Amino acid sequence: MKSEPLAESTDRFETLAARAIRLRTEGVRGRYAPSPTGAQHLGNIRTALLAWMQARLQGGVFILRMEDLDLPRVKPGSAAGILDDLEWIGIDWDAGGGIGGESSPYVQSERGELYATALRVLERKGLVFECTCSRKDVRLAASAPHGNSPVYPGTCREARHASRDRPRSSRFRIPDRTMSFVDRVAGRISQDMRTEVGDFVLKRKDGLFAYQLAVVVDDALMGISDVVRGIDLIDSTPRQILLYEALDLPAPDFWHVPLMHSDEGTRMSKRFESTTIEAYRAGGGGARQLVGELAASIGLVEAGTRLSSRDLLAVYDIDEFRRRLMEFTKLSMPPPPLHHSPGRRGD
Repeated sequence: MKSEPLAESTDRFETLAARAIRLRTEGVRGRYAPSPTGAQHLGNIRTALLAWMQARLQGGVFILRMEDLDLPRVKPGSAAGILDDLEWIGIDWDAGGGIGGESSPYVQSERGELYATALRVLERKGLVFECTCSRKDVRLAASAPHGNSPVYPGTCREARHASRDRPRSSRFRIPDRTMSFVDRVAGRISQDMRTEVGDFVLKRKDGLFAYQLAVVVDDALMGISDVVRGIDLIDSTPRQILLYEALDLPAPDFWHVPLMHSDEGTRMSKRFESTTIEAYRAGGGGARQLVGELAASIGLVEAGTRLSSRDLLAVYDIDEFRRRLMEFTKLSMPPPPLHHSPGRRGD
């Protein structure tokens, strides 16, 4: 697809950003953004339920967006299955998910021009550089790897590439700065961007835009005020806040909630079909039973309670809902460390 001229695409981006800021003044706007790469497991659905509750308890708008950025991993029929699962459990939405809305499209694979514009804006500010390093290159060059991934050592940061035949990614130029934010559930989180993260990818060598850029552009331009998602994504938040700042866009409030585990204590995954809604329904489980089990699994109701999603809204107000999530987080397993260090927590 041919790109719009920079001035024209930038004007459109700024118009959408201004509209999104106006939408945020009208009240809470939440979202659920699954990836259609397979059937949703019970942990996914529990996060969706919590995100929906957070918005509905405040009379807010709830948006359903499909994160199909990595098209080779998308499975046919998965998106339709997600919609069916959410409807069955009683979760409704106001935009996206096949019903459109003023921030359309709500499918990432149809929003490439917006990501390209954001990348060009960052390039004009001198915040992007090209990188030819492979993952192996980064692993071998990193002097102090942390956690599960090495920190990018800045190999191409100031390089002048003579050859144009090597594939290149686009990386964000990290400032020498500690980022800190207060998560609405997990408390204060701090991360040293230079030593714990390093310059991160915005556009991959294969031409696909990276999650970090796409999710910021989507949430910002859709006017999302509150992001409720799994705590496994908490380490991405400081770099996303950096992107919001670099693009002159307001960041949402973040609510990172505990992950759901199987009876054996393992983290739920799409690889295990026994944990999907489809398997649950095939086994004779009903929607009210499942809502009760999901709510009980995170301390919102007593075990054995059966109720609808709408019934659950009558149990708490938003302050008590947040307090319960915070208590459960502290009483259950502690949140995983940030990508490279545990950071500092507190409310």
